[in-house]
Amino acid sequence: MKIKLLLLGFAWLMSCSNSNQSKAQIEEEILSLEQMALDKWAEGDPVGFAENFAADATYFDDIGAQNGVSGSEALKGYFKSLEGKIPAHHYELVNPQVQVYDNMAILTLRYNAKTSDNEPGPPWKATSIYKLKEGKWKVVHANWSLIKE
Repeated sequence: MKIKLLLLGFAWLMSCSNSNQSKAQIEEEILSLEQMALDKWAEGDPVGFAENFAADATYFDDIGAQNGVSGSEALKGYFKSLEGKIPAHHYELVNPQVQVYDNMAILTLRYNAKTSDNEPGPPWKATSIYKLKEGKWKVVHANWSLIKE
């Protein structure tokens, strides 16, 4: 019984470990997670882009998810349908900002892409909501939309 209690206590401490991070550390971690996902997207790997989504995540974009996609299976299917349709490109994040609220964080940014020939792609704006789940930051909602000049 004591061992079970110790293991439960240890598991609880591990799940709370990120709560000891400073706001700056959390902001850095969120930006790092997003950049790893966007690096995969820019390499033409939309399924890899979605690896950091939570099982219950929701998602909207201006490509094919205008009505939204909910849940990990639907998200995997949606991103799988985009394989081969996202050309490899370079990107720049413009003015990324992270707002941290306890176990939630909101990331907003602009995404500017350029082809290997330096041709600009359409500019995007995005909002991703992250939640600390079992000691890991996961995207629970994301919305990507084209910037209409």
